[in-house]
Amino acid sequence: MNHSESERILNLGHSPLRVTFCPAPASSDELHELILKAKVVSFDVFDTLLVRTVLNATDVFMIMERESGIAGFYEARIRAEAHAREKLNETSGSPEVTLPQIYESLRLAKETPGWSTTRLMQLELDTERRVLTRSPGIEAIYDLALSTGKLIVAVSDMYLSPDFVQEMLVANNLPVDRVFVSCAYGKSKHEGSLYAEVAGALNVSPEEILHFGDNFKADCAAALQAGVAGYHVPALRDQLGRDTRFNQHAIEKLISAATRSHGAPQNLLASALLAHLSMFKAATPAPSMAAQFGAMYAGPLVVGFAHWLSMTMEVDKVRHVRLATRDGYITEAIWRRLGLSGRASIFHTSRRLTLMPALVDGFDKETPSLLTASTKVTLGDCVRRLNLAHDTELLEMLGKITPLDQPVDGPRRVEAALKALQDCKTLIRRIAAEELEGYQAYLGQEGFDSDADAVADCGWALSSQRRMEQFLGKKLRGYYIGSLEHAHIHERIKSFLFHKGGDKKWVNIAERAVELLELPFAALQSQICRFDLQADGTVNPVLIDHEPQYEMVREVFVKRMHRQTEAFADFIRPLLADITVEDFREVLFILFDALVNKPTPFEYHELAGLPHNREYGKSDFATIGTFWRVPKGSAYVSQAGITRWRDYVRIGWISLRQAGLRVTLARVRRVMRRRFVP
Repeated sequence: MNHSESERILNLGHSPLRVTFCPAPASSDELHELILKAKVVSFDVFDTLLVRTVLNATDVFMIMERESGIAGFYEARIRAEAHAREKLNETSGSPEVTLPQIYESLRLAKETPGWSTTRLMQLELDTERRVLTRSPGIEAIYDLALSTGKLIVAVSDMYLSPDFVQEMLVANNLPVDRVFVSCAYGKSKHEGSLYAEVAGALNVSPEEILHFGDNFKADCAAALQAGVAGYHVPALRDQLGRDTRFNQHAIEKLISAATRSHGAPQNLLASALLAHLSMFKAATPAPSMAAQFGAMYAGPLVVGFAHWLSMTMEVDKVRHVRLATRDGYITEAIWRRLGLSGRASIFHTSRRLTLMPALVDGFDKETPSLLTASTKVTLGDCVRRLNLAHDTELLEMLGKITPLDQPVDGPRRVEAALKALQDCKTLIRRIAAEELEGYQAYLGQEGFDSDADAVADCGWALSSQRRMEQFLGKKLRGYYIGSLEHAHIHERIKSFLFHKGGDKKWVNIAERAVELLELPFAALQSQICRFDLQADGTVNPVLIDHEPQYEMVREVFVKRMHRQTEAFADFIRPLLADITVEDFREVLFILFDALVNKPTPFEYHELAGLPHNREYGKSDFATIGTFWRVPKGSAYVSQAGITRWRDYVRIGWISLRQAGLRVTLARVRRVMRRRFVP
């Protein structure tokens, strides 16, 4: 019989057992037939039945180092195992050491009061208990084997005891009839000698055993040489690395960050994220873009921001973090899910909510902001979109001064519109004063303390904070994901990823596709445009009129994305105390740099067609692809809805009137960098 390179035929009595070096067959019938031919079904344990919530087995030692505070423990534990194996091999001819033998060889650089060898061993076992979980990639095979009534065993090359391995299997609902561990026999799978021990202990011939495992050499090649039918089930991380729907540029850099050596610390978040994505892919082989974006990008960003907020408010002794709408809804949900310390809640503030109140004392500066960005809209459109309490009266007055149905599409018409608004200054300031009174009443009812509270939001130019400070008359504490070079900044404002445009690599990402940084915080809740003060002193929130068709298109995406964002929070919570803010910053840069500049076809085409978040100040139909600028030479081109030059001229003129020459030049440079991507 001819043997192909990908399969072998082993005889079990009179029934040949075909063993294929590939993942489990898609058909359970084929696998069922295979299992029925064996007397014993054997499984590898680590990376087959059980997986860790970190990429590498040695990451357990990194967690231990961070939790114990013992500097250098990670390297010392690795050296101890190598020394113990070498020592045992010299005396017994086998390097299959036990955990106690490893700790006998442990040598730490400094004294570690309170950390005896026994306590450190217990910490390692407890850490393994915390990170080990059932693999979603083997469930179907295990359940099928269980249903046949075959004898099921676990076979592992490992220094952990058989009792501990059995405990972990039972704890994860993977009971087996017997456990064989190399350190208990002084023999290993990778040399093939452990298989003979298994066969002898079970009183079967090696040919009557069907073994499943992820390590091709130990679980397949060595098994075949020992007469055992070895079936290769690739490790989940290997399957992730072959799937081009996932951004392999990011995956490769995450692996590098999680496994680097030569003194550079491993990034524990990169390790955990790779483990999470591997399990996510196994559980959902063909996920939607919304789910994949949530698992890979939104989850780490929202969790990282919430984690940073919690740590920063503790350092600054902040009483209450106010999560700005609408970006704050998912942050609040993740805050609760992570069980973070400190008080955080939704706070209604936005460009629209703060715009009118700011006109009371800053009319000349803020008036240009009443005009929305597109050259297609008229002055009448701009006023109606504000949802003012007295818009009919204002429109009537403006209509006597200038045409309301004429597009404001050039400097002359901008000047005419601004002059008309200036001529209505008394009425506009009266409307603004009413909104300011209502908003101040809202702040009072919320118990907002400008000295002890902090406002948190995505960020960028920080115009809402600037306006709040203007009408409250004091500097507020603000926490943001990032701020650009022309942003409103002072000593009470901090940024998570990039501050006042200081990190040019992050600024590059923000300029090319800031919408992708905003997408994880998308919300379906209605936005408030103003608070009307009632006679009894209470306030009535007034919602912005919105076009529901846009929210309907986004609804399914946002819900799926946020489910996976929450799933990542649940996954990472047990490890969060051991992950640093710098871990988050490095991983998030790897992720968004790859997504923005080297997206996969699946990522680009699925995300580019998603309607952009339509809030006050936006106009016309736009998608994320309208603004997403991929580098030249990429296989992708930006969507058709490119901003027209007349839009830029108009916006530039408004910026000159509102912010002055220096800020306008900074904005022009940013637009040019974004439009002409190298």
